[in-house]
Amino acid sequence: MTPSTGLVALRNELVLGRHALRARFHSTPLRTLAAGELLTAAASSSNLIYHLVEGWAFQFRDFADGHQAIVDVYTPGEVIGLDAIFRTRPLEKVMTLTSIITTVIDAESGLSDLMACRSTALYIAWLLGRRQRRSDHLLAAISSLDARGRLATMMLDFYTRLRRQSLIARGSYNLPLTQVQIGSYLGMTVAHVNRVLRSLRDEQIVNLERHCVTILDLARLRTLTESSLPDAVASQRSFHNPRPPLEVRLPPEIGSFQSTELPATSGFP
Repeated sequence: MTPSTGLVALRNELVLGRHALRARFHSTPLRTLAAGELLTAAASSSNLIYHLVEGWAFQFRDFADGHQAIVDVYTPGEVIGLDAIFRTRPLEKVMTLTSIITTVIDAESGLSDLMACRSTALYIAWLLGRRQRRSDHLLAAISSLDARGRLATMMLDFYTRLRRQSLIARGSYNLPLTQVQIGSYLGMTVAHVNRVLRSLRDEQIVNLERHCVTILDLARLRTLTESSLPDAVASQRSFHNPRPPLEVRLPPEIGSFQSTELPATSGFP
């Protein structure tokens, strides 16, 4: 088996796994939660996995001094709680940013048969890996970039994720985070967030007004995500601006897609 043949076979398995997981979610009724609610508030079990059909949510951690840190933000179409399969991260620390519509399956009873399927297990592992890459990039930005680079990284990340779900077509999107929440996500004070947002607007790079992000200069915004990184890190492939990946032709009913992504499917990762 050649490397390209093996890659096609793996992608085909991932596509099958996604179809199986999506079918399981679609077999459950829709649930609605208001903004500011914990996902587990009305749940009968703590081992639930959510498909965020509409709306945004965030995961946070509280500290003894009352400080709250946002450690992850979930955009429409994403799956929340896959850690429940391995019991590695409790969901009581996930809250809705906006009102949401979601479907839910139980990690114990609902996924036992799916995890026995190779394609579904591979797809779930792929989703977990993609989330880990996102966390790694956020950590690298907070550790190595200045405030402008952190904000640029966040805005490009949301832009990339929303485009992947076919939820936006141009350089504008709704961002429900407040400046306080942006600071909690990026490790910045509210005053610093406000000052940097003004500078990015004045330089015609990106504008955030009334929760609407408008990217005015995508190339310069991308540059900010690497301008403060050490040379050894900046020389690696960027998450937001990778080199052209290997493209493999697949059967017409599946289509072609890049080495790091599955074919676009609106509303599901």
